[in-house]
Amino acid sequence: MAKQYEFIRILNGIWKKNGWSSLIKDRCNPYTCTRTSYICTSSHKSQEERSARERLSTAVSNYQARVDLAASYRGMHFYGMGEGVCNHLTLRAPAADGNGDVMLLVPHGTHWSEVTASCLLGICLDSGDVVEGDGIAEASATNIHMAIHNTMAPKIQSVMHTHTPYATALACLEDSRVRMVHQNSMRFFGKIAYDSDYEGLPDVEDEGPRLARMLGDKEILMMGNHGVLAVGHNAAYAFDSLYYLEKACLFQVLAMSAGTKLHEKPDNIAKKVAESFDAITVYADRHLDGLKKHLARQEPHFMS
Repeated sequence: MAKQYEFIRILNGIWKKNGWSSLIKDRCNPYTCTRTSYICTSSHKSQEERSARERLSTAVSNYQARVDLAASYRGMHFYGMGEGVCNHLTLRAPAADGNGDVMLLVPHGTHWSEVTASCLLGICLDSGDVVEGDGIAEASATNIHMAIHNTMAPKIQSVMHTHTPYATALACLEDSRVRMVHQNSMRFFGKIAYDSDYEGLPDVEDEGPRLARMLGDKEILMMGNHGVLAVGHNAAYAFDSLYYLEKACLFQVLAMSAGTKLHEKPDNIAKKVAESFDAITVYADRHLDGLKKHLARQEPHFMS
């Protein structure tokens, strides 16, 4: 009950900050809502109350998406996978007011160690305008990520771009292929696309569609001379992919530094490993849940 009370307290605070307090009706008590089901029980069946419940459910879904993305930003910082206030992680979420979806994005200039659920901007996926939150949306993030979201929806809900050290180091090589030398590498068998056409800072209007085409049906894009991009059906999957890709690249770079031949496994073994990981995608959710529990103890204000 204490955890549920804390969740509702934080949610109510965010509603008030954003002018959403009207979502809570007198006969639709938010304390009957649980974090797992988000369903408000009531014996009243009026149209007004049904509408209030729907709006409440939408607002809670928006808030939960914000918590997941805030945790992802802080998690990248925690693991040493951020780069100042650059790079971007985005997540598609129901708009807080119930009008379609928004793309959640960190305000430009916010350090990843300070990201909170309420500080995230909501970007209209049609116009690119900021419709939720206060702050400036970085132009390249807005245009590039928005194009990928719109091209790859509904399958893809999260897009994450970073310059993580070892994946980026590998992307700086003429041969930037992730070799099948470790279990963490093999989980990505057949899921990585490669872009070797870096020509400088991109035209933000054209780069999003181009990257979406380069990515195709893959989950990872190794961006030559630049960094890495991951997509997923939720924030947890994209975050987990970036984490384990970085581990795979770390092991490969360390193994290459030994100066001896890499012990690569054949495609049939790598494919088998990848299929095994496909069957246990719950690991990604548990990874992010575990990170959120850690943050709740150490930095609970990330949920505010």
